[in-house]
Amino acid sequence: MKVIIKNGRLLDTKNKLYMARADIMIEDGRIKKIEENIKEEGSKIIDVENSIVAPGFIDIHVHCFPKGTAISSFPDEIGVKRGVTSVIDAGTSGADTIEDFYENFIKKSKTRIFACLNIAYEGLKTLSELSDMKNIDKEKIKESLEKYPEVIVGLKARASGSVVKENGVNPIAEGKKIASELKVPLVVHIGNAPPKVEDVLNILGAGDVVTHCYNNKVNGLIREGKVINEVKEAIKHGVLFDIGHGSESFSLDTAAEGLKEGFEADMISTDIYERNMITPVGSLENTINKMIYLGWSVEKCIEKVTYEPAKAFKLKKLGELKVGYMGDLTIFDIVENGRLELKDSVNKVVTAKKYIKTKYVFIKDELIKKEDI
Repeated sequence: MKVIIKNGRLLDTKNKLYMARADIMIEDGRIKKIEENIKEEGSKIIDVENSIVAPGFIDIHVHCFPKGTAISSFPDEIGVKRGVTSVIDAGTSGADTIEDFYENFIKKSKTRIFACLNIAYEGLKTLSELSDMKNIDKEKIKESLEKYPEVIVGLKARASGSVVKENGVNPIAEGKKIASELKVPLVVHIGNAPPKVEDVLNILGAGDVVTHCYNNKVNGLIREGKVINEVKEAIKHGVLFDIGHGSESFSLDTAAEGLKEGFEADMISTDIYERNMITPVGSLENTINKMIYLGWSVEKCIEKVTYEPAKAFKLKKLGELKVGYMGDLTIFDIVENGRLELKDSVNKVVTAKKYIKTKYVFIKDELIKKEDI
């Protein structure tokens, strides 16, 4: 099947497309041509009427294994229906549940699903999964990666007092050891101590990811308006930082302080699941709009939900508008003088004038309209 996306303005700064007017031809799910005025007999034409066409948005922090887990959502409800073509499940499944997740959700969803496997073998069956070191089984993790190499793109560990209990930083250190041995990144949730966030940062290395980077907690990365020194050292060592909005982990004021200090998140993600799908998270679009409110350009935001996450997690043929790549697209408009109310995780409410409004995604040869939230 050949589909031509016509009359769009292409946005992919990695490939020097800055609102460039061109058509995209997609055949059997892959981009075949990017040219002006493509004509192919027998093609299905989709006229996007001057909207912006970007690589499909990638949300690297979601919870979408809704089977016996403490927090989750159905994949397509937080994926294609909200303008996102690919998601990375952030540790909802572990080695004991990844097969169930794969067979019953990953294979059956329209949204592309990858996973950062929880280092605790039961995943998020409870929210204190690292309170017992016996829950970490290196051999089970290794077997899972060998069985699902195209799905598992990293490991996930949660560094909060409610999760690790008396174990402090030990589960994170063990997770890092396993991730290094298996040559995958470790994604670490940061929250209330123990462990101290300084101790967590000192463990991590190049390619590892710290999520919830703009939370306003006492154990956070930004204190009294200043970025702690360990963050600066971690950046030098190649550690990446992700927004991971979540129910309690994104403060507009803290983000503004971090940006003023030059501390810029590498990726934008939601930490979305059923209980925050309406508020305060809503969608990846909503999280992007908070960063636009704080001064980021639309172009910068789109990089941080397309090319940057694809690079960080080695997602093959995703994150760019390029011949040979997957024909996954997010199609949106920019509102320049509107009125959009945005709320962060600590109930601060602001009104944005400029924001994006997603219209469709195109994935696996199907145009899907974004649902109104």
